[in-house]
Amino acid sequence: MSKNFTKIYNFHGKKYSTCIDEDFITIHQHGKGRDMTNQQPCCTVLSNGTWMVCWTQASYEAAKDESVVGAVSYDYGKTWSNPFYIEEAKDERTASWGMLFLVPHTQRVYCFYWWNENAYWLRDAGTIYFRFTEDEGKTWSDRYRIQLPRHEKNGLDIPGEEQHGWNTGFPILTPDGAMLLGFTKISPPSMVCEKPGHHYGDPDLWHTEVFFLRCTNILTEDDPSKLEFIVTPEGDSGLWAPHNDEPERRFCQEPYMAVLPSGRIIATMRTRTGHPYYSISEDYGITWRKAEPFRIRPAGEKLKHPCGPCPITTTRDGRVLFFYRNDNTPVLGWTDRPCYWTNRDPFYISVGREMPKFAQRFCSEEDNACIYFDAPKIILSGVEANPSEHPNIAKNYPRRHAQYPHFFQCADRFFVVYSNHKIDIRLKEIPIEMFAGYGLPIT
Repeated sequence: MSKNFTKIYNFHGKKYSTCIDEDFITIHQHGKGRDMTNQQPCCTVLSNGTWMVCWTQASYEAAKDESVVGAVSYDYGKTWSNPFYIEEAKDERTASWGMLFLVPHTQRVYCFYWWNENAYWLRDAGTIYFRFTEDEGKTWSDRYRIQLPRHEKNGLDIPGEEQHGWNTGFPILTPDGAMLLGFTKISPPSMVCEKPGHHYGDPDLWHTEVFFLRCTNILTEDDPSKLEFIVTPEGDSGLWAPHNDEPERRFCQEPYMAVLPSGRIIATMRTRTGHPYYSISEDYGITWRKAEPFRIRPAGEKLKHPCGPCPITTTRDGRVLFFYRNDNTPVLGWTDRPCYWTNRDPFYISVGREMPKFAQRFCSEEDNACIYFDAPKIILSGVEANPSEHPNIAKNYPRRHAQYPHFFQCADRFFVVYSNHKIDIRLKEIPIEMFAGYGLPIT
């Protein structure tokens, strides 16, 4: 029997259901062939009110037809255009993980994505590219390549071989006017290694570290060939956490970023420890503190989370919103052993407040970025899927309901765009009352 994780909230007569299959708008419903899988959406709102979403589409995840597509809405998300290609896979050169960045004072929207430029057999090979549109997605510029530095000293890159990685995590605008985009690099040998009890290429065996792409002149330079990119942190290593089974293995992925009320940048990342990790940058993404476990409060209990997306964002009135699983109990996975990748639902939210002076008595390892969170509550959930009813849901992934959600604020309303089981792209409005917490009034 399927499990139902739905919770109903009643805000003085206004009800909100956490179920992703209720009260949603379909942005795109999957079809056949290369339209069977739709995942990892990203949304931006233009100054003229146009909404734009992009996502990764394929016949199945990591297929050789994987492409980046987009759609637009001219009525604040009520109806959507048919999908259009931003980067279409051709000759087994796949495109994945499109992320949108709006230049606020213009209508130019950049899409950054990972392109398998040499048609290597592993999807994650290649580097970051971008295109841009100035007519709301009707036409797109040529493709531009971003040269990423190689990290060969610590084994992330192998001399003479392809780079591997992906850029999940929404780009942000820093207080000093730069664009910041997070990405992950993977050591190639770790993607194909075998161990007893593991299947070939088991992601539990990956060596991964987190980096950030920073563009300092994206607000002032119209010529795309003159955009200036740097990768941080500088040096041989990115941000990382120890693997809980093998502490010497570096394992940290998929950074999500937000500008805190203090102006500092926070990044939250998924790990294999059973807890999300975070890092702080005091200089707008150039240097980063050592990654530490994220907690409910300074020196408090570590938050619980499997190896899945854990977005963070801030609202205009200063509250910090963190979305996570609030459970790290492993379930049986690929080889009938405990798996920390599958148990991703339901999604919880904790509302936090940054209080630097109140956290001064704690050391940097335990100050929790000076953030105090309230108790977690369910915000997105669903009915556990039956793989026999959905041929593109693997039997090991029945509990991946609201996949890679992107929460965003438009005026005084809150929305989330998500993929249900990596199948369709949907939009759901969340009442502002869901974000009350930690003594912060609803405004």
